[in-house]
Amino acid sequence: MLAPGATPMPQTARLTVRSVLDAVDVERRYRNGRGVGPMTLHVTCGERVAVMGPNGAGKTTLLRILATGVRPRRGVVRWYGTTSPRRARRLLGFAPDVIVEEGALSARQSTYFWCRQWMSSVEAGGFVDDALTQFGLHDVADEPVSSFSFGMRRRLGLAQALVHRPRLALLDEPTAGLDPEGVDSLIEALRERAQRGHPTIIATNDCDFVGAACDRVLFLDDGALVWDAAPSELLQWLGSRRVAELEVPPQFSTDALQAIDGVGDISREDGIVRLELLDDRALADVVTVADGSAGGLHGLRLHTPDLGDAFRNLTGRSLRARKPDTHTNNG
Repeated sequence: MLAPGATPMPQTARLTVRSVLDAVDVERRYRNGRGVGPMTLHVTCGERVAVMGPNGAGKTTLLRILATGVRPRRGVVRWYGTTSPRRARRLLGFAPDVIVEEGALSARQSTYFWCRQWMSSVEAGGFVDDALTQFGLHDVADEPVSSFSFGMRRRLGLAQALVHRPRLALLDEPTAGLDPEGVDSLIEALRERAQRGHPTIIATNDCDFVGAACDRVLFLDDGALVWDAAPSELLQWLGSRRVAELEVPPQFSTDALQAIDGVGDISREDGIVRLELLDDRALADVVTVADGSAGGLHGLRLHTPDLGDAFRNLTGRSLRARKPDTHTNNG
């Protein structure tokens, strides 16, 4: 839902293109009310779609529905024309947010096992080599997975999800634990998939990654789809005004900040006060007022608006927000 007082962003009308994934009025709610839907989503060939939202917004539940891991309570999902989950699984690649634990096998053996579910042994060998090389694991392909670091296991999970070149890939928090080289490998893999016309849906709150890798962003909040746009559209809507983040103590009051000329919207969350600078010259007054207040100023960060700011402006909540109840199946 839009935050009270939030200015609706005009959404650009999308060209009518034949979709390859259709989720119509899908809903899956748990006893605690968390989950996702009802929601309608259409994805076309080659799209790289990011699903963003705080913990509990429904990102993981949506991916599990699309990956046939759970059935929606209502609604229908159509994958490349079929509504059969059994047939759809032949078309999918899924990387959950858990880490590969096949410690007794080598990376090559483990990936080969996955690949053989989709193709012959003759074909699988080359596909396995390509996938391991893509994610920088070729030199350790014959080492046991038990010797791998967290980041290496994350790379292996991505290689296994994409090894058979699925028509549709679903990746849950794929950049968690990846170093910059691993992120670059993932971005390149998604670019190659897009060139082949194969769409990818990624659940992530990594704003930098989304800006570099995705051409469409879905914002989820409380299981509802609140916005659907290209990253560039969201950032253009925000404008180029800088955002100041002040690290402050609990007793800090924002009243004096609101009186400063050149300061726009102010929000507060988890010891961080965020304010929009309508005029960069206001920054000096902001620092003076904050540092002279009770408890003082503990830290300052400046940045240009990003997708996290767009989500906050639309919903009044942070992408990092957590809710007290953390059901394991509703992320």
